[in-house]
Amino acid sequence: MSNIIDVINTEDAIGRKMIDGCNIKQMAILSGVSKLFNRIVKNDMDMHRNKYIKRQILKKIDVVITNKMYSMIKNQGNRRNIYKTLEEYDEDLHELAKQIYINIYDDIISDLNIVYREYIFDGSITNSCYEAYLFGIMEKEYSKFIEYLEKDFEIPQISQIPQISQIFI
Repeated sequence: MSNIIDVINTEDAIGRKMIDGCNIKQMAILSGVSKLFNRIVKNDMDMHRNKYIKRQILKKIDVVITNKMYSMIKNQGNRRNIYKTLEEYDEDLHELAKQIYINIYDDIISDLNIVYREYIFDGSITNSCYEAYLFGIMEKEYSKFIEYLEKDFEIPQISQIPQISQIFI
């Protein structure tokens, strides 16, 4: 939520314009307007916050699954220390799953299913054996993660999730 101090800190020129020549009564009116604005846009801010968190979690899931796929195909031979182990990537996915709460759970499951179906489609239309192999790995990993979320995962309540600053570090 924003207040008059946030406006002043964000945009110094606007803050100066608002404060210059204002007396206590005018400052109280500005503060009241700011509080009223916060109440009006609270639902919109929560909705956009949920969309932002969902988008960030989906990006991180994709990065972890993609790195896990590369780890599967490149960790052979003398380059074993470049990537994490497959178990470490699974742990990363479980940690990301803990950041999913009830308000965004259905949206994340539906988006993951869309990505999963895209990998199935891409794997079916490719002419390259190597691409089909990669799409197959991605399809299998998304399938395992979706199955984990739908069957074995207990959705935390909104009060149990970490703060935004902890999620996106």
